[in-house]
Amino acid sequence: MESLSFYENQFIKADALISEGNSADAKELLEDILSQYPDFGKAHNHLGWIYYNKLSDYEKGVYHYKLAMKFDSKYPAPYLNYTYLLIDLGRYAEAKEHINFTLANLENADNSTYNSELGRMAEYEGEFAAAYAYYKGATKNALNPNFIDNMNANMKRVKDKMSIFEKLKLKFK
Repeated sequence: MESLSFYENQFIKADALISEGNSADAKELLEDILSQYPDFGKAHNHLGWIYYNKLSDYEKGVYHYKLAMKFDSKYPAPYLNYTYLLIDLGRYAEAKEHINFTLANLENADNSTYNSELGRMAEYEGEFAAAYAYYKGATKNALNPNFIDNMNANMKRVKDKMSIFEKLKLKFK
């Protein structure tokens, strides 16, 4: 049996393969890692990402994201990836609960991105004032100028969708 450091190096190779667009070889490497170290959380996250984004197998994506969070509870990627999956599936109540849990329990949670996702759900649900507030909140701790530009565009878009009454309420907050 190979050492864990060998599989950590294999994981880095799998990560590079994903970045290069070679998900098939990455998937094989990740499955090999997990056959030897089934509690390797980062490998579960990346495999979940492949199932979700490349194979549209949402059940397996959920399965691997949950294992990633279980086995590597401080690794932030599966928390966010799981959020994206839940929202894309329209499972908003679960996504909101998951975001609240993550923000309360994960030290290195990206508040800006989670606020952006809360805004996206509120916008989908037609709650434009709430969406505006979430998008505005997302900019507070953001440092990436492109992200901030996107949030400003999101705020403009939802403001355009608001009724006159909703727009007036914004002015007087």
